[in-house]
Amino acid sequence: MACFRIHTDRLRRGMIIKNDVYSRTGAVLIPVNTPVTKDVVSLLTRHFIDYVMVDYQATASSPADIPSPESVPQFKQQQVKEFKGSFRIAETALSENLVDFVTKDKDLDIPLLLNMLNDIVGKSENEVNLCNMLFKMKSTAEGLYTHSINVALWAQVLAKWMDFEQEDIELVGIAGLLHDIGLLKLTNAAELPAGFTFHEELGGLKYGKHTILGYNLFKNKNIDVRVKQAILTHHERQDGSGFPLKVSLKNINLISRVLAIADTYDTLTMTERGIKPKSPFWILKHLEDTGYQKYDSDMLMTFISHLTNNFIRHTVRLSNDSIGQIVMINKFNLTRPLVQIGNSFIDLAVRKDLVIKEILD
Repeated sequence: MACFRIHTDRLRRGMIIKNDVYSRTGAVLIPVNTPVTKDVVSLLTRHFIDYVMVDYQATASSPADIPSPESVPQFKQQQVKEFKGSFRIAETALSENLVDFVTKDKDLDIPLLLNMLNDIVGKSENEVNLCNMLFKMKSTAEGLYTHSINVALWAQVLAKWMDFEQEDIELVGIAGLLHDIGLLKLTNAAELPAGFTFHEELGGLKYGKHTILGYNLFKNKNIDVRVKQAILTHHERQDGSGFPLKVSLKNINLISRVLAIADTYDTLTMTERGIKPKSPFWILKHLEDTGYQKYDSDMLMTFISHLTNNFIRHTVRLSNDSIGQIVMINKFNLTRPLVQIGNSFIDLAVRKDLVIKEILD
């Protein structure tokens, strides 16, 4: 029976602990084959046990969870063409609106910006297609306006997955479009600084003040205060390690928390100067390993679980150059799915020596 090591924070009811767990004095705290319960997790936490081994079979999705090829939403080339056309129109409208707002103090056309987002979403028909088409466009995506639209769309998708009210989903979209507007104030020409990269911007440093500059642009404008706060705090982290204010979770509103995940994911998928593209599974594993202290844990778990499931039936290349198809997501080891290669299967939750190197379609 295959097992894997899991952090106690990630234990869920229904898992089976597959090794004796000992206290520091050598006493058996939890015997092998104990089902995970709330009391078990509490006991592990009290004794500062960080990792345990669990039964893989108890964590895997059942065969009924595997969608047939016909059940996975598909899109046609004409739909992709229309999606890209709507996206390009939105880029133009957004750039004109933001530049006029920053340089000429003209009012933003918020209804127009929302309509253009809705048009992009409408071209995709469903969230699976929207995620897949955003992924397909990454090879040609670059610049402030592309990034802003991507973040708005990813953030709206996450807000839907989190069951936000429609009014709040619209505010999330507006905040996503406007979150980096302060970058236009870093130069006198209302354009990005020479040599700028979003990977550097994600870390703050010389670009960190764009959040304050963006907030100051809207401080006295008639726009929802939660959007203003999101522009200021989308780089804050729940452990206080963000910028510019270094506040913790209770001082970061829900819209900011959604944007933080959407902004980080989209930035990490970018191909920028000196940075090679990475597999979405590498990025999601990176967020899984490093993000639960920094981001809203419920939102991050929701984002990772939904997004990994969207890659079922996609063709992938593994790190040993084998090519196969993702057929099942392990719901307790989300970034290490089951891959079918010909008539055989590779379980990445067991084969820790292999990773998904590239998604091919």
